[in-house]
Amino acid sequence: MPTRFKRLTSALVAAVFVVLMANPAHADFNPIGSEPDVPHAQPADPDVPERGCATTLSDPTNAGGGIPAAQIVYAWSEENGNRYEQFVERIAKIVDRLDWSLDESSDYDQHVKLSCRTGPAGYARALVVPEKIEDAEIGGETAAHVIEDDLVAAGYDPVNRVYMVFDDFDGTAQAFCELLCVATTDEWDSGTMLHEFIHLFDVDHAKVTETVLHEDADVMSTQWHTWQVDQEFNNYYDPSELTATFYTSAYPHPRKANLATWSMLTAPVCCDVGYSNDLLTAQERTIEADAPYGYPTGFTVAGGGWMQVTPPGPESLVSSRYYDGRRSLTMNVQSWAEGSLSVTRKPAVTPGRRYKFFARLTTGTSGTVKLRLTWYNASNVPISTSDGPLGGLTSDWAEYNSTGVAPTGAATVQLSVVSPAGQTFVYVLDSLQLNRCDNTRTTDGCRLNSGLPTS
Repeated sequence: MPTRFKRLTSALVAAVFVVLMANPAHADFNPIGSEPDVPHAQPADPDVPERGCATTLSDPTNAGGGIPAAQIVYAWSEENGNRYEQFVERIAKIVDRLDWSLDESSDYDQHVKLSCRTGPAGYARALVVPEKIEDAEIGGETAAHVIEDDLVAAGYDPVNRVYMVFDDFDGTAQAFCELLCVATTDEWDSGTMLHEFIHLFDVDHAKVTETVLHEDADVMSTQWHTWQVDQEFNNYYDPSELTATFYTSAYPHPRKANLATWSMLTAPVCCDVGYSNDLLTAQERTIEADAPYGYPTGFTVAGGGWMQVTPPGPESLVSSRYYDGRRSLTMNVQSWAEGSLSVTRKPAVTPGRRYKFFARLTTGTSGTVKLRLTWYNASNVPISTSDGPLGGLTSDWAEYNSTGVAPTGAATVQLSVVSPAGQTFVYVLDSLQLNRCDNTRTTDGCRLNSGLPTS
């Protein structure tokens, strides 16, 4: 079993024991939930692939000889009886959707390792194991630790396994690690189970600082609106840079991880087509490698202004902590010349392809900036620029963006935030991205509303 599952302190339990929802008990209990359809609709049921088994064991309770994998459990009690045959196919389909959601979240091929048994015929019955929860509440809510205790009593093995448990009674959506690591839900949909499954990697809800300690749900898959995983690659998941790690809980918790390296997932393989793609490094997106007051690694200033890693300050205004809870970059604009704050490295581009540059900016006063893409040829000579419109900054952490098509002869692009001459003010920058806009899996066309701030 991976070391992270053995290091179980009271702080870890508090972080991982997450209650997402609970349904009241009723006679006609129906666990089927609503599948998320943002950022775009999931495929119809017949189009969801059967992922198949990463490992197969005739005895699902004894996993010592198998590779790390997730075991799928249908949990029933006396209250509603054993409805395994009624629901087993549906549970398998939900698990396939969950796996599809992970894979579709990025331009990398990555999947959940699933454990099956050899006895039952057919994929669904091999994948989903029924288990009676003897201590489930009758007429009341059953917590995840009760299910965990029953699975332990039934002989289920903590070695090389985590458990996705679909409760066919009044349970809760929780992630819980003690003797076993279990993700449970009594509202069956891929968004909810994926959310709880991710929590087993010790990933907390992301916090954003424009509202102090506000939980930003869109980086955690949910049944309410989103299925994708960490679409900005700056909170807990980055399959493109496996050495990068991210703070997985709010300041001051020190936990850092990268979900893409979890032993319960296959190794990410480049490249397929998914919802999220980003051409920047983790440091260029998050400024996390540098201490407050320091000079930001990977960034360059030209003209009127100077920069630093943002000093600590009030989260409601200017803070070193933003979005992932740690670092941001401050630009001190000077009036004597146009100021340009740029990502030093120039990512490779393809002529004729559209790209989009995103950044979040805020100021405690007022000032105007524009986002610029400068195209370079193979000899590192600038060819042309694509400027977004000039926009006024506010005290909100707004997302600004600009798109451009790489011209003929372009080999690389430099990203810059440009402040026209004649201004003296300070702005704070964070959460940068550079996306390709040729993603046929999305319906937003890289959101071509260039320039104006978005939420």
